[in-house]
Amino acid sequence: MAKSVATDGKQAARGKSASKLGISPDGIRSAGIRSAGIRSAGAAPWRGLAAAVLSALLGIAAYPPWGLWPLAFVAYVPLLAWIETERPTLRRAAQAGWLTGMLLHLSVYTFLVFTMQAMSGFPLWLAWLVHLIYAVAMGLHQALFAWAARLLGETPAATARQALLRVGALALLYAAIEFIVPFLFPWHLGNAFFRTPILMQPADLVGICGVSLLTMAFTGLLALALARPALRKPLVASAALLLGLWLGYGALRLQQVAATPVRRVLRTALVQGNATIAEKLAEGKQRMAMMERAVKLTRALDMSQLDLVIWPEGALPFFYPTDAVGEAAKVEAKLPTRAPPILRQMKQQVLDLVREINRPILFGTLRRPDRMWIQEVRNAAILAFPDGHSQFYDKRILLPFGEYLPGTSLFPSLKEAIPGVSNMDPGTVSGLMTVAGTKLLVNICYEALFPAFLRREAGDADVLVNLTNDIWFGPDPAPTLHLMVQQARAVELRRPLLRSTVTGITVHVDAAGVLHEPTPLFSEATRRYDAQVRDIASPYRWWGDAPMWILTLFAVALVAVQWRRRAPRT
Repeated sequence: MAKSVATDGKQAARGKSASKLGISPDGIRSAGIRSAGIRSAGAAPWRGLAAAVLSALLGIAAYPPWGLWPLAFVAYVPLLAWIETERPTLRRAAQAGWLTGMLLHLSVYTFLVFTMQAMSGFPLWLAWLVHLIYAVAMGLHQALFAWAARLLGETPAATARQALLRVGALALLYAAIEFIVPFLFPWHLGNAFFRTPILMQPADLVGICGVSLLTMAFTGLLALALARPALRKPLVASAALLLGLWLGYGALRLQQVAATPVRRVLRTALVQGNATIAEKLAEGKQRMAMMERAVKLTRALDMSQLDLVIWPEGALPFFYPTDAVGEAAKVEAKLPTRAPPILRQMKQQVLDLVREINRPILFGTLRRPDRMWIQEVRNAAILAFPDGHSQFYDKRILLPFGEYLPGTSLFPSLKEAIPGVSNMDPGTVSGLMTVAGTKLLVNICYEALFPAFLRREAGDADVLVNLTNDIWFGPDPAPTLHLMVQQARAVELRRPLLRSTVTGITVHVDAAGVLHEPTPLFSEATRRYDAQVRDIASPYRWWGDAPMWILTLFAVALVAVQWRRRAPRT
C-alpha cells in the first residue's frame, strides 16, 4: 500500500513538472512508447502508405481528364484521418504527404513526357526520368503540408472547439503553402471546380487560394469526423454549415453578376486554325499552310457584326519583321535588314487582309525588335488596324525550359544546351490595348496562370484576352488543365476572358466564370463571342494578395509557436 502511494506520488510530481513545460502525461507516455520502439495498436506502416496512395488516387480523379470534381472535397481525407488517428512521427507524416504529392504530379503532368519528346527530341526513357524528378520535387508541397498537419496535431482534438480550431489551422496552412511555395505550373485545389461556377465565386475575395482554403476546411472537418467518432455530430454539422454558406455566397454572386447592367459589348470572332507540330517544324513555304487556314477561316466570317478578329499565339509561321510596309517602306528601303523576302511577304499578306475585312486583327507571333536581329526574339501579340498602325505587346513572364533556360543570364554558355528550348527576351511594356472603345488586357499563354500579375496589369481593362498555343503539350488532359487554371482569372477580376488557341480549347469565360461554347480539340473552328462588359465589384481586384500575405504570415507564426511548444523527444 505504501509502495503504491509512493509510486502515485512520484507520478503526480512528474505530471506537475511536465505540465510546467507544456507536456502532458499522455505525451510522456507516448514518447516513452516511441523511444522503446513500440508502436501503438493498429499503427502498422502499411496504413500510412495506403492512406497516401488513396489520397493521391482521389486527387487524380478530381482533375482532368477524369474531372470528378466532387472528389476534391475528400481527396485529402485518408491522409489527414490517418495523421489524426495514428499520430505518426513528423518524418513519417512528411513521407506520406510526399508520396501523395509525387503520385499526383506524376499522373496529372504526364503531358510533360510528350513535350520533351516533341519539342526537345528527348528519348522516351529520358523524358520519363525528367518527369519523375519533377514529380518528386513537386511532391514536397504535400510533404510540407502533411508535416505541418502532424505538428499541429501533437495533442489529439478532444473537444469540438479544439477540432474546429485544428481544421481552421489546417485550411490556413494549405492555402498558405499554395500561395507562397513556388510551382513551375501553378495550380490549386480549388481549380478542380472550374466547371462548377457556383463553387468558384469566393475567388473574388482573396483569389483562387480562397477556394482552396474552403475546400481544405471542408476536407479537414470530414477527416476529423472520421478520426474522432465522439465528435462526429458537431463536425459533420459544421461541414454542412460551411458548404451551405459557400453555396449561398456562390448563388448570391451569380445572381448579382447577372443583374448588373451591361455597359458595353465587344463583338469578337476567335479563329482556331489547328496547326500541327509537323507544320511548326517544317521549313520554308511548307509552314505557310497554318496561316493560310487562318486567312480562309477569317474571310468566311460575317464582318458586319464584328469589332475584332483574334488569332492565337504563334498564328504566323515566321518572325513578324519590324520593317515598315507600304509607303513607309520607301523610307526604310535603304536601311539594312536581315528579314528575308518571305517574312516581308507574310507581313504584307496579314496587313492586306486587315484592310480587306476592314476590321482589326489581334494575333500572336514571334518578333525581333530590331531590323538586324541583334536583340533576342520575343513572343509577341500584335494588334493591326485597317489604317495601317499597330500596337505591340511582348510576353513578360516566359515559360521556364520552353522559352528560356533558367540560369542563362548568369551562365550564357548554357544557351542552346537543350534542343527546343528558346532564348527569348521578356517584354517591358503593358498589354493594355483599346479596340472599339473597349480596353483589353492582352496576355500570352503561361502568363494567365499568375493571378497577381494579371491583377496588377489589368488596371481598368474591360476584357481579358489570352492567346495560347498548347500544341507542344499534346492531347488531353494538358489543354483542359491549362483552361482549368486560367478560368479563375475571370472570377477573380470579374472581367470576361476571351481565350484564343491554336488547337483548342478556344472559349469565352464570362465574369461569373461560366464557359461558353468551347471548341473541340484539334479541329479548325471559329467562334463568335460577345464579351459583355459590366462594372462588377471584386474585392480581390481592390486589395489583391494583401489578405493572403497576412494569412500566410499568421500560418508561419502558428507553425513556429507549435514547434517551440513541441514536447521534447527521448
